[in-house]
Amino acid sequence: MTAVIALANRMVLASAVLTDPGSGVGRWVAANWLMLLIMVAVGIVLAIALTILAKWSRIAMNIFLDNTITVTTNLQDYEPSTGEIVSFMSRDGRTLRGMFVDRPPGLPDRGTVIFCHEFSSDMFSAGRYAWPLASAGYTVFTFDFRGHGRSSSPRGYEVRHWPSQHEVNDLLAAVAFVKTRRDIRKTGLGILGVSRGASAACIAAVLNSDIQCLVLDSVFSTDYLVDHMIRRWATIFSHIDLSETTEPIFSCRLVRAIMMLYVELKLRCRFPSARKALVRLDQVPALFIAGERDTYVRPEYQRTLFNTKAGEKEMWVCPNAKHNQAVATDPKTYAEKILTFFGKHLSAGSEAAEQSESASGRKQRQMAG
Repeated sequence: MTAVIALANRMVLASAVLTDPGSGVGRWVAANWLMLLIMVAVGIVLAIALTILAKWSRIAMNIFLDNTITVTTNLQDYEPSTGEIVSFMSRDGRTLRGMFVDRPPGLPDRGTVIFCHEFSSDMFSAGRYAWPLASAGYTVFTFDFRGHGRSSSPRGYEVRHWPSQHEVNDLLAAVAFVKTRRDIRKTGLGILGVSRGASAACIAAVLNSDIQCLVLDSVFSTDYLVDHMIRRWATIFSHIDLSETTEPIFSCRLVRAIMMLYVELKLRCRFPSARKALVRLDQVPALFIAGERDTYVRPEYQRTLFNTKAGEKEMWVCPNAKHNQAVATDPKTYAEKILTFFGKHLSAGSEAAEQSESASGRKQRQMAG
């Protein structure tokens, strides 16, 4: 009680000094009262803004960590792929499992395609998406990302549907391993990725020039999707209607930047942007596949990524298809689209190389004769 009284006395004395016109401090306050008033007002506004920003950032972080994505692992509408099971090392020394699905005997080699499965799936789901490729003469390499299927899961690693640098590094390790088993210089290397696997493929293609083309089924970019979620949930939690805003606004970007910084420090990993990667892929052709009824990665968001992509590209929006469901909704068109695309960007290069080698051989024989 005594301490409280003493503190009150000090405050009264300080107030008297500040308001006493005869003191130096009082004269300064009297001369600069407007500036002090503005500073106090700005401080109050900043405090309110920081409080709102902290609330939004906390909500956004919870959405990021707890939000789940639609998966198709419980569907039994395909025959699991079969082939040669192999093991290879990730870039940080983890053991990953993969499988080569070879083309039937007698078919010419039309190229190699690496299949990148969706979140909470495994390498055997290549039988759902990549089934037309092997029978058409392509070698398909499918593998389990860390924490999925038969691949190891490092201690402390928690699988999330957002693509991190770990998934990108797993894919880069798969590319390096395939190069030790297949001569991709002649036949070419492409990637068929689904959802999170497609997003990781975009980023990996920037880092590895061996990847010549991409089929991106239900691709999304973490930063762009988080911006969308912040706008969507701001209406509920902060009573601010941003749901109809199509372009990211500064406040959403600021909230996302703060939230991502905290999440990346907490989880000790980075979540690269597929959107930024697509800007740099002007030399890598891409086929975008979207579902018309996809409520998770809506077609207009995939269209935005499509427009972001530089260079050669094409897009197919499958009528009535939900997330990752174009292959089940219209399997015939799905097969035609990926075969035509890889036939143009892998097989054409393979056939050109064979023709060049054949012509070179004829020329050498003529010179020898």
